[in-house]
Amino acid sequence: MSIECLNKALKIQFENQTPTKRLILILLANYCDDQNSCYPSYSHIAKLAGLKDPKHIARIVKEFEELGLLKIQTRYKADGGNTSNRYFLTLTSTDNPPMGLQTPIPPILDTMGVGVSKPPNTKEETKDNTKDNMYDFKSFWEAYPRKENKHQAEVKYKVAIKTIQQDNLLEMLNRFNNDIQAKGMDKKFIPHCTTWLTQKRYLDYDSYKMQEIAKVTPKSDSSNWYDDLQIV
Repeated sequence: MSIECLNKALKIQFENQTPTKRLILILLANYCDDQNSCYPSYSHIAKLAGLKDPKHIARIVKEFEELGLLKIQTRYKADGGNTSNRYFLTLTSTDNPPMGLQTPIPPILDTMGVGVSKPPNTKEETKDNTKDNMYDFKSFWEAYPRKENKHQAEVKYKVAIKTIQQDNLLEMLNRFNNDIQAKGMDKKFIPHCTTWLTQKRYLDYDSYKMQEIAKVTPKSDSSNWYDDLQIV
């Protein structure tokens, strides 16, 4: 076996290369002597390559010759009959680095650590984020003044936090709570949580400062206090 020839076969890149063709070239190189020549039969190469038709090997070897990867020398028996050809591997088609043996690319280092590459986002990380969202919804739900249809409210909450930070949403809810408490609003006039989220009513409190919320008290003789408010 010629180590030099085998190394060249491992490095070589050629036109219309396939895994089967590459394997056959490496098999030929593995049988080469010091003169880079070998003479395995088509049937023997086909058996090693896992191919049933030796004629397929003949076509591939002929293609190698046309590409300048080897030269074919026809051999004959003493009685004049044909025997296996002798192949002289030249492997002069190209001189690319070997496939699978390239210089390894160093990992990208995380600037927050030494020698530790930053892993991509994983399903487990996504699950953790979901758990965080669920925890935030729990806080949100506990703070909302009218608790009806929790499941649907949770669905709308997940939609809302795609466009607004959860902390900001909770802050707007706190302003809303402070507003309805100052007005003494009856529960039946408080919108359902799903309505409040779907209609984005929280945006009404986006720039609403807590200290600017009016403190109101209903008149003692008014039957409809929300029609006649006294601002103090």
